[in-house]
Amino acid sequence: MFEPFNKATDDGRSMKVYSTLLDQAIHSMIERQQEQEVDSLFSPGKTSALTQNLTGMEDFERVGFLVIQSV
Repeated sequence: MFEPFNKATDDGRSMKVYSTLLDQAIHSMIERQQEQEVDSLFSPGKTSALTQNLTGMEDFERVGFLVIQSV
């Protein structure tokens, strides 16, 4: 079950493909956050603009990978 994954990632030492996917997901979250901040400027109540400053991977700590693949 793990053999194809281990072979493709050199036993988990080469995770570039998965790191790239994670980076894309983080950038998508940041874009969504920025959209919500702009929306909050034009909504009643407090704004969330400029209260959080997420810029990329350096704002997160990866403690492990969980890869789900079809067999």
